[in-house]
Amino acid sequence: MSDDSSLHWKDSFTQAASETDKEKLDRLVHEAEMAIFHRREELGNSADAREELSTMAVATEALRAIRSQQLIGDWV
Repeated sequence: MSDDSSLHWKDSFTQAASETDKEKLDRLVHEAEMAIFHRREELGNSADAREELSTMAVATEALRAIRSQQLIGDWV
């Protein structure tokens, strides 16, 4: 399991979660989602990775909430 991959998805998520520029936000959310997807593929169902997989599930839900808020904000 690569520490670089673990750091990559976390860094991507942090960037997306802290972005305030709506023009950049969509791209950053997409990049974070893809980084999480690739890390999940890398980890598989490893029992050693349960904590990280759980953290990624929470991050994925947070990204969905960010995307929803962005869409709602665009409509208001």
